Amino acid sequence: MPATTEEPADGPPVIATPDRRLRVFISSTLEELAPERAAVRAAVTGLRLTPVMFEAGARAHPPRDLYRAYLDQSDVFVGVYGDRYGWVAPGMGTSGLEDEFELSAGLPRLLYVRTPAPDREPELDRLVRRVQAESGSSTTPFRTPAELAERVADDLAVLLTERFTRPRAAPPGLAGGWLPTPPAPLVGRRAELATLTGLLADESVRLVTLTGPGGTGKTRLALAAAAELVAERDGVWFVDLAPVGDPADVPAAVAAAVGVPAEGTRPLLDLVADRLAGLRALLVLDNLEQVAGVAPELGRLLSRCPHTQLLTTSRTVLRLRGEHDVPLGPLGTPPDGDSSPATVGAADAVRLFVDRARAADPSFELTAANAGAVAELVRRLDGLPLAVELAAARVRTLPPQALLRRLGDALAGSRHPVLDLRGGEVDAPDRQRTLRATIGWSHDLLAPAERTLLARLAVCAAGFTLDTAEAVGAVDDDLDVLDGLSALVGQSLVAPGGGDEGGPRFRMLELVRAFALERLREAGEEAATRERLARHLAATSAAAGAGLSGVDRLLWQGRLDAESADLVGSLRWAVETDAAELAVRLAAPLARWWWARGQLSTMAEIADRTADLPSARALPPDAAALLLWARGLTRIAQGRVAEGAPLLTALVDDARGRDDHWLLGHGLTGLAMTRPAADPELAGLLEEGVAALRRSGDAWSVAYALVPRGDVALVGGDLATATRLHTEALGLAGQIGDEHLTATVLDQLAFDDLLAGELDAAHARLTTAAGLHRRLHDQEGTAYCLDGLSALALASGRPVVAARAAGAAAAARAALGLVVWPLLQSLGDQLDAALRDALGEEADVRERAAGAAAGPWVTLDAVLADLAHPVAPPP
Repeated sequence: MPATTEEPADGPPVIATPDRRLRVFISSTLEELAPERAAVRAAVTGLRLTPVMFEAGARAHPPRDLYRAYLDQSDVFVGVYGDRYGWVAPGMGTSGLEDEFELSAGLPRLLYVRTPAPDREPELDRLVRRVQAESGSSTTPFRTPAELAERVADDLAVLLTERFTRPRAAPPGLAGGWLPTPPAPLVGRRAELATLTGLLADESVRLVTLTGPGGTGKTRLALAAAAELVAERDGVWFVDLAPVGDPADVPAAVAAAVGVPAEGTRPLLDLVADRLAGLRALLVLDNLEQVAGVAPELGRLLSRCPHTQLLTTSRTVLRLRGEHDVPLGPLGTPPDGDSSPATVGAADAVRLFVDRARAADPSFELTAANAGAVAELVRRLDGLPLAVELAAARVRTLPPQALLRRLGDALAGSRHPVLDLRGGEVDAPDRQRTLRATIGWSHDLLAPAERTLLARLAVCAAGFTLDTAEAVGAVDDDLDVLDGLSALVGQSLVAPGGGDEGGPRFRMLELVRAFALERLREAGEEAATRERLARHLAATSAAAGAGLSGVDRLLWQGRLDAESADLVGSLRWAVETDAAELAVRLAAPLARWWWARGQLSTMAEIADRTADLPSARALPPDAAALLLWARGLTRIAQGRVAEGAPLLTALVDDARGRDDHWLLGHGLTGLAMTRPAADPELAGLLEEGVAALRRSGDAWSVAYALVPRGDVALVGGDLATATRLHTEALGLAGQIGDEHLTATVLDQLAFDDLLAGELDAAHARLTTAAGLHRRLHDQEGTAYCLDGLSALALASGRPVVAARAAGAAAAARAALGLVVWPLLQSLGDQLDAALRDALGEEADVRERAAGAAAGPWVTLDAVLADLAHPVAPPP
């Protein structure tokens, strides 16, 4: 630490010599807390400060004289308390531990209490209660020496910033610079803090605006940035504008903070400019959004003060020349799929949750038992700092698992439960007592048309494109969607959220959307708005169904992936409101996409519910036929073959009567799958189905139908025909660029190779297919790939690996609610029997269970890695 300069009230400054580092006195019992004392010493020296500690041993002076002399020369007092009160010397009424605390009056105090401490001595318990009641300082709980060291280092860093880097003296005639101390330390935000301080270190940057929705921690971050710059400025002043409702009152607030009195009739900001003109000053203007109309006057202030900078926090930019906008989003949340405490705890949103949870319940720890719930909680809260803090404050009465259960479906009820969570801090601003108040603060600043648009856009659960916003947001052109959307983005209530599908996307934080949806329900517009969304998505579905085979297929895939939640939500809404035709128009054009995304079971449930609707009896013929097809094919995928057969028979009869080649081809292909493998009519049904689909001109459907046609040949032992048909299907899949269908056909060709004894060729095809399945996160396709790898491993003399692959494949299908397609079931039965013969019943069950427990993706990697090292097949 550099030498410090201290300016007493009277006399010249006292300049410390370079070796005079700030001294930190460490008070604790000696033997009991020896590990803790060592940890605190390390934390202090790590900050290049000087630890001051009384140690046992021979001394030239009495112990009391020593520690009193040490305290007299110290700058900071650190007290650490465990179970023991300490020794009471003859002639003293208290122990040295309590005496040290009394003598530290006037010093900054950092106090730490070990917890739990079931054996704490009554006298120490009394002292801790006294410390908490009288010292004016909070006590921080800790469990381990390592945790104590981390907390001491953090607290000392904050203390040094707040207590020892204040402006050395106020410029003549001005109020002393002042920054409020945040009630809790900043968690995360290292990159944003570096951005802010980097901008403000550049003298050419005059105005920096920290923007973001309410509850993101803008004030706390602005204070942290300002604190780092205090020593480099002639003055730093903080102005809280939250209580100011009129832009005309802002100059008075600024002048009062800086210490400039009114003089005559001159504008107050002109007087402030006169006093700051020659100074390197920083003004922090907090909560500027509701008085943003003062921006032109702030611009004039900057123009007259060449060395003054403004750091403002707002939910919207000021739109002044030279303004640098630093948008502040939510904190980072843990990735899906890994709920280990180490991974979960690394996310900033979780770190904040744990920190605030410990303030409410010192015994709280992130454990393997609760890490998954905490991770899901912060994800459900969008990583919004205020939401995380309010939820964490409840852990004493609602552990994370219980709180997560209580949230349930966030938007199922009329009021979102998280919006009404209330913190326990009575000194929090009113607008931050609940999330409802925080979001309502921003909502009230909107124009009426902007409020209406925000409410209507809330029906979009997964964000929205501009065309969706226009379809949903306006009724008979009652508002300008583009202008309104720009205003909502400017107010940080809507944020750009990607746009890989060919156009920009926008999204709301989930809690903002919940608030807006409440307003939509209050206005009585929810049903009409949801219908507009569903009809718009039905038109999108029709266009996407055709586009998936065209040159823009990747854009359509991206669009559908982004719209997935709203497509399913609109489907369910259509069913709930007895809109059968709308449900069919939404779902049917995207059948191949639903399949590729593992949604067959969901579509089966929705199709059956649609068929039961009263409005289903009045469906147009083409829509009724599409519904028959969906219900029949999804039943086969779920293993309900007997139920699917009559539906597909009816579909074939209807398609013949209407001369619908596409539905006839799919109906015949599905009907064939309901027949036994030995049925003599099976091949003929599939040939007729392929021919009908060729007449329809849909190359994807032809390739799809060629797969079961080839499987019939494969099961019948005609390997040459199977390979020829599957190779044609692979070529068609490649021509239309469908990676899902390509991976599916590669799996089938690998089965052909395996039965032909071409193990190297099968290995190559399965390796390629595995990469595609993984990239698409295609779990059903991965199951078939694992089937092939299981057969390959068994043929290569690896029965254990084979059984694990088979177990993972079965588990993957079970998770999706699917079974092996009927025409391949006989091959699966043969593989199962071969595995039992190779391993024995008990080992086969055990290894399959191991593969199922590991899951499809882990097992897929393990099997591929094992098969990369050839093993000669058994003789």
